[in-house]
Amino acid sequence: MVHSDREAHLKFSACFEHNQFLVFNFNTAMGAILHIKESKPVDLLIIDEFIKPMGAAQTLNYLHDELHFKSPVLVCSESKAKFETDSGIYETLQKPFDHTQYLKVKKFLGEPLEDSANRYSLNYLTELADGDQTFIAKSIGIFLETVSVRIHEMQQLLVSNDYDALAEMAHNIKPSFEMIENKRGSELCNFLAHHAQPGDFKSAVAHLTEEYNRVEIQLLKKFKP
Repeated sequence: MVHSDREAHLKFSACFEHNQFLVFNFNTAMGAILHIKESKPVDLLIIDEFIKPMGAAQTLNYLHDELHFKSPVLVCSESKAKFETDSGIYETLQKPFDHTQYLKVKKFLGEPLEDSANRYSLNYLTELADGDQTFIAKSIGIFLETVSVRIHEMQQLLVSNDYDALAEMAHNIKPSFEMIENKRGSELCNFLAHHAQPGDFKSAVAHLTEEYNRVEIQLLKKFKP
């Protein structure tokens, strides 16, 4: 969500994060642009029409023209039913937000992922190992051993508010999630490493821990120690 109002961030995060939606909040348009540049496209972009420094119209035109952004967009507005730019016509969320607006967001997002959904892929490792199952199994073992330790250390760093060390650790383990093609873990690491503000770290680390635990359960079913 791209909005300068911290209260709006908190309301949306409280509504959606507990339903397995991954919410990234940004105070400026530039934060969202950098995130989209560095990560894969988001499932839904929510942006305030007067967001600084560019405003929603200029931001959306830039995303469309320069980054070929194709994901759905909702523009937060107090008066407009539709939001028109050179790049397209977008649906709006009416401010102040109420329950009907949250339902509109859920409609755009669709149903949250089920716990049974496959949270990893071995395609990259299989190609890297040329099909060597022993190499693949060892790589998964290293992932399980090292990432669990790092996440535990991240939880300890939260207690001491050492956000620089947390960001560095997230940067270091991001390739581990990329190795098994776990998009959610990779994007959480990227957010922690480059975009998180002090108030974001606790929630993001909790989501990363949750994601790792789900991946671990699935991997252990296939790669028993």
